[in-house]
Amino acid sequence: MALKEAKKLGVTMVSVFADSELMVKQLKGEYKVKNEGLKPLFQEAFGLLKYFGTHKIAHVPREQNKRADKLANLAIDGQSL
Repeated sequence: MALKEAKKLGVTMVSVFADSELMVKQLKGEYKVKNEGLKPLFQEAFGLLKYFGTHKIAHVPREQNKRADKLANLAIDGQSL
């Protein structure tokens, strides 16, 4: 969703920080996406990344970013801050 919003805003450079090391390695092309259910999501994200002139993808362990994890979970649950 963040990549879609960045594209809508006309952003040309993005940095993606994720706590899923697997997802980061898949988006970097280091690992293949084997899960059939995840393939459409991967293709969408990968396609969106191509839109941006410059992009960076980095793994941040959840333990090192508890605030972001909490905010993400609140957003997923549809709760306000």
